[in-house]
Parts: sequence; structure tokens; C-alpha cells
Amino acid sequence: MSEMMSKKYMNIPMGRELYSRANCQEMAKEIAGEEKITGMSLSQLSCEIFAHAYIYYNFRFVPRFLRSAKIVKSFYNSVANGVDLEDNGDKWYRRIAYRVIWMLPALA
Repeated sequence: MSEMMSKKYMNIPMGRELYSRANCQEMAKEIAGEEKITGMSLSQLSCEIFAHAYIYYNFRFVPRFLRSAKIVKSFYNSVANGVDLEDNGDKWYRRIAYRVIWMLPALA
């Protein structure tokens, strides 16, 4: 009888070091190498980690009237508590968003 494997989750606390693509790539290597999270490529891990930091550290550039919108606040709060990773990653549309953010210029 095969044993069911439980899905692994982890949270990386938000910190300035996450706003470095090179640091995100190194973290991705560590996470994948130690199998803390599986089912994601190094690139997917790097992009997701960086995207959370990018949103967190550039939120101040969002116009004030948008920052007070409930959906925008909720989105910000979801990245402010760190980077939540899980086996096999997020849905395809979030992965696309993370990849686009990876390619954006650093603002902060």
C-alpha cells in the first residue's frame, strides 16, 4: 500500500534581500536542493519570491486612491506577510504574472 505524501508549504519572511534577483535565485537553489518545495523549477521559485518583494517594496508608487481600495489592500497584505510557497506552485495565471514582474525594472 502506498503512503500518501502531504503537500509541503513554507513561508519566507519578507525582507529587503528578497528584492534582489540574484538572492532569489540562490534561495530557489537552496529550496529545491533541500526539497523544501517540489514541483517547481528554479525559475518559477525565483520569480515567485521576487514578485512578492517587488509588490511589497513598490506599493508606495501605487496612487493613494487605489491603495485605499479593499481589493488592493487585500493584495498588498497577502504579500506583506512574506512569500508563501507550496509544492507545485501557484495557478498558471499567477506564474505568468510572476514572470512579467521578474522582467520589470527595479524601482525602489
